[in-house]
Amino acid sequence: MATTTPTFPNFPLGVTSGSYDQTFDLTLPGSWNAAFITANGGTIASAFAALSTGLAGGNAYLNVHSTFAPGGEIRGFLVASAVPEPSTYALMIAGVMTVGGLARRRSRQG
Repeated sequence: MATTTPTFPNFPLGVTSGSYDQTFDLTLPGSWNAAFITANGGTIASAFAALSTGLAGGNAYLNVHSTFAPGGEIRGFLVASAVPEPSTYALMIAGVMTVGGLARRRSRQG
């Protein structure tokens, strides 16, 4: 399991409801369980590759443990999100600006 140990940063402890929103930098060792890194090639890159494979195959999940249910209280499968990386996003914005500029030029000519 690719989780931080013993808990996620700023995860609310001792509560019975709420929400949690956190971005993890998967290039940092602290974002991973050391045993997961070791079991999947010994590097962060190999652990990330294993997580990516799990996501693509529908096998990656999150399991929240508590004192009430130490084997896991909440479990859900993770789904990859279609969020572009910054370079792709910048190209998309440039493309929109270019298309917008061409559309304006055409309307002025006609």
